[in-house]
Amino acid sequence: MLVDGGQALFIEHAALGRWLLPGGHLEADDPDLMGGALRELAEETGISAGVTPVSPVPVHIDVHSIPANAAKGEPRHQHVDFRYLFRATAGSDVTLQAEEVSGFAWRGLDTIGDARLRNRVRAAFR
Repeated sequence: MLVDGGQALFIEHAALGRWLLPGGHLEADDPDLMGGALRELAEETGISAGVTPVSPVPVHIDVHSIPANAAKGEPRHQHVDFRYLFRATAGSDVTLQAEEVSGFAWRGLDTIGDARLRNRVRAAFR
């Protein structure tokens, strides 16, 4: 997740119709989990420069169900999110990946729905 000036970047996921933090599946050529997180951030938001990790380890790990997606040939499955926290260090101009993302919003940290994640993000910036 990307934080800038006390706000987190959310994307509107087109297929799920929900506001989420940027992220996605790890790919075979990703060097590691953080590399995958940076790639997904760049793919979904166009932000690849001016981003620095707050920590080398995930700020949060979450497991949740993803519904089947016939268009992608994906059955219902469990999705494991390794959530890394990044700080925007330069202008964060957003360019959305139209196939998967239909909107974006910078929102206050208090709008992060998962209480454990919200508390860990707040603690990282104290």
